[in-house]
Amino acid sequence: MIRPDTVNTVTQPHHTYPPNLRLWAASGLVLTSIAAGILLITTDGITHGTHWTHHPGISAAPLLLIAGAITAATLAHPPPPRQTLMRLVAVLAFTAWGLARLIPTSSAAGYLNDAAILLFIADAAYAITSDTRTPSRPAQEQANPAHTPQTGARP
Repeated sequence: MIRPDTVNTVTQPHHTYPPNLRLWAASGLVLTSIAAGILLITTDGITHGTHWTHHPGISAAPLLLIAGAITAATLAHPPPPRQTLMRLVAVLAFTAWGLARLIPTSSAAGYLNDAAILLFIADAAYAITSDTRTPSRPAQEQANPAHTPQTGARP
């Protein structure tokens, strides 16, 4: 009977490349989203708000990119289930908003905008209620490493 070498199986190095790659991808998407937003504001300022051909695409890009960034960050470092659900809500909200920006003259744009608003409200309501449920400790009870009493220590 051949037994597998369990020592080598257990001690082989674990590859952490996928989470790191996902974090880099998330960071890149965030930076690209910010750059696209700045480009949009700058272009609207230069053209004095007139509509130009690529405006819907450029205004949708930061929204869709940030949805991708949230997804990549969630895959890289999965949060607890409730936070995962709220991240999904945020991804859906940004995606709906971005799609509505891509098809501004369509009747679906109104529904997508309404869905995005509802999802953003749900996300904000969760954030507010979860913050109010978390008790805060008084300042004097918070741990301070410089003033932590040592057991068995003499003055």
